[in-house]
Amino acid sequence: MDMDMEARDLLTVEQAAAFLQVSQSSIRSYIRQERLQAFRIAGKRKVLIPRKALLSLLEPARPSDVTDDVVLDDDTDA
Repeated sequence: MDMDMEARDLLTVEQAAAFLQVSQSSIRSYIRQERLQAFRIAGKRKVLIPRKALLSLLEPARPSDVTDDVVLDDDTDA
């Protein structure tokens, strides 16, 4: 795998939040709860999240989760 491909597979907290359409605080919460794998560059504050780790948070929607007239926004910080 070339370096450009690997770099695109690592997302910042901001990019990860946009990717999953949730808040940055939700992403940080997933990391604190150890539900989301993340890495810090040695000596830096920047956190990088593998795209595959984000995909692992997704689960199949149940038919009862999907309605035409109500949009459920589960973007709260627990």
